[in-house]
Amino acid sequence: MTFAGWEKILLGFLFSVSLALTLKELTPKFRFILAGQSDRTRTNQLARRITRVVKEVFLQWRVIQGRPIVGTLHALVFFGFILFAFETIDHFLEPFQVPFLAFLFGSAEAAVKLFLVAVAVFVIVGITGLFIRRFFMVAISPDPRSWSSGLVAIMIFVLMVTYGYGLTEATGLEKANWWTHAVVILAFPPLITRSKHFHIIMAPINVFFRRDQLGDYLPLNLDLDALAESEDEVTLGLESMDDVPWKMRMDFVTCVECRRCTEQCPAAISGQELNPMEFILAGRGMMGREGELVGNVISVTALGQCTSCGACEDVCPTGIEHLDVLIGAKRAQALVSGRDMVAADFLETIERHGNPFSEPASTRRKLIDELGIPLYRKDETEYLLWMGCTWAYNQDVRSSLTAMVKVLEQARVSYGVLQDESCSGHHSRRQGEELQFQTLAAENIERFRDQAVSRIVAPCPHCLHTFRREYPTVAGGFSIETIHHSELLLELIRDGRITLEPKKLNGRKLTYHDPCYLGRYEDTYDEPRNVIREAGFEITELPRRRERSFCCGGGSAGFAREQDVALRVDQERKREIVDSGAEVLITGCPECKMMLDAAVDETLDLVELVERASPDTP
Repeated sequence: MTFAGWEKILLGFLFSVSLALTLKELTPKFRFILAGQSDRTRTNQLARRITRVVKEVFLQWRVIQGRPIVGTLHALVFFGFILFAFETIDHFLEPFQVPFLAFLFGSAEAAVKLFLVAVAVFVIVGITGLFIRRFFMVAISPDPRSWSSGLVAIMIFVLMVTYGYGLTEATGLEKANWWTHAVVILAFPPLITRSKHFHIIMAPINVFFRRDQLGDYLPLNLDLDALAESEDEVTLGLESMDDVPWKMRMDFVTCVECRRCTEQCPAAISGQELNPMEFILAGRGMMGREGELVGNVISVTALGQCTSCGACEDVCPTGIEHLDVLIGAKRAQALVSGRDMVAADFLETIERHGNPFSEPASTRRKLIDELGIPLYRKDETEYLLWMGCTWAYNQDVRSSLTAMVKVLEQARVSYGVLQDESCSGHHSRRQGEELQFQTLAAENIERFRDQAVSRIVAPCPHCLHTFRREYPTVAGGFSIETIHHSELLLELIRDGRITLEPKKLNGRKLTYHDPCYLGRYEDTYDEPRNVIREAGFEITELPRRRERSFCCGGGSAGFAREQDVALRVDQERKREIVDSGAEVLITGCPECKMMLDAAVDETLDLVELVERASPDTP
């Protein structure tokens, strides 16, 4: 086709209008992002970050993993978007007689165009499927009122049809078809930048800058003397929008409103107020405004319902860090305002008694004597057995500790416990009490160093995660190998140091519950299951398991405080366990055992199952 001079001028004008409208939408968003401070280094480990972008964005791994059918449809459209970039450039250079595709591919240009026709067909299939789901399958649509999605779907459909028509030998409408294709393309940027489709631009950037570890909270500088003498304004949590760092602001504007986070949130599923997508969108709504985070972005009630299970952030396909919003808001509650803290009683109990059960330290020492547990001996003992608050002070899970002692003794493991333990501080940190967490961490680290501890076995995933990931951030050079007791049990079984003869649970249907901090946070899924199989049992898997496991409700001190809600998270999980038909529930976390006990006939810790299957057990 040939183009008149006025057509070239018109194209330039339309291009300028599209660019101007796009910049008008982009400017306030980027100003909003750039107004935030930096919270951490986000350009390290470049190879890992680039690999993550390739895997999660360009290969659509998270999109497909979360929703295989819809994710595949989305991937078809996305791949078409990428592949048609070359054709788009060629299209706009055609009036100026610049054969872009011919320059790139030479004699293969015809084959490339034929390939793009096939791509267009797949894109049409994908976008049609997504359109039907959103506007006709309302019950499962994430947001049926998003009419911008409908407009975008129609525009994509038109682009694919006009591209295919342009390759035919039809006469009379070639120019009209060309201009239709061009105008639709030019309408895209302004529409994208003012709607949720802005994620097309921002998702690769946001995924690149996402922190590597789920729940990787950086410690606050709580040197009180230094803070008192400092002339700089100190930020202790996210008190107001001024405190929101640039990555969190980027999260707010990147959200694609897919609701995956809310669909995985145990509080939301249980009918509670917490809604991860809504507080991210509320953050977007604060763009250009000032105000406190709590009350404007997230309510006091919703904030108190979070169990820090990490399901929302783990499933997000655009790299949003929901947990940083929550922990930042809780830090402001605990360290600045001192108001509306749902776990105030828990934190006070830890401060007074050193454990959440209000027990004196003598309770733990008496238990050590009763069970004949050896004390850790410096330079002699191989494993430090970390009892933790629950095993040490809660009578309801005493059987788990008893079984652990029996198994370790039978396997002739060199182990011992500390004369005194402080709470690991895990739940204090999740409730924003960073000062209490750092104080407890310093006490434990000092004990570990005094005893030259080199290996810790921790039955509690919360303590495990805290020792592995968080203590090194508050004490330079701290590093102790910490393993979960399922890992040690499996090693002992496979080394022949534990002999198992299943004999007590045969014929009873058994299921396993994945603890959040063992699974999502520490990627330990197979070891507990392998222990169960080594003991001779088949597992009836729960519908929500492994990465999509459902929280027991014990996180963020939920195991030790009352919750004023119509339906607790643990009640929803218990319903699922009961519906599975299981008679025996196996857990790998003492807090999960507390929360889910009595859901079925019997609830056992992994080590209790091993102890039951031991030939030495009467």
